[in-house]
Amino acid sequence: MTSLLDNGLLVLTGGGFTLVGQHMLAWMKSRGDMHRVDRDADLKLDSQRDKLTMDLLAQARLEMASLRAEVADLRPLQLRVAHLEEALDHVYALLHADGPEEERAAHRRARAFLKRMRPEVGDLRNIAQAADSARALVRRMEEE
Repeated sequence: MTSLLDNGLLVLTGGGFTLVGQHMLAWMKSRGDMHRVDRDADLKLDSQRDKLTMDLLAQARLEMASLRAEVADLRPLQLRVAHLEEALDHVYALLHADGPEEERAAHRRARAFLKRMRPEVGDLRNIAQAADSARALVRRMEEE
């Protein structure tokens, strides 16, 4: 009887171990498949991110080039804006001077500013004088 019982238990436990082993093997295989699918998805995401990054970099370069062109157009205006701002500061200082000493200092600084700006004024006067001379020359040639 013992041998029959022992043999029955051995058969049942052997079959049980086989079933457990098969389930463990299937579980490990499915985990490997899941990791493979995850790796494939990660590779797809990485390639999409890389493409998106490259597209963003290309667009950023285009924007930078257009910004540089716009800034290059505005550079001549920067100097004029700075001069205008300084002139307004001098006018403010002249209007709000407290006492004769501050007023004299404001006048002195304003005159110094005007002296620095004279080459531009001189250039404008030269341009105006050249235009007047050209008109006078045309009139003289028409009279002859």
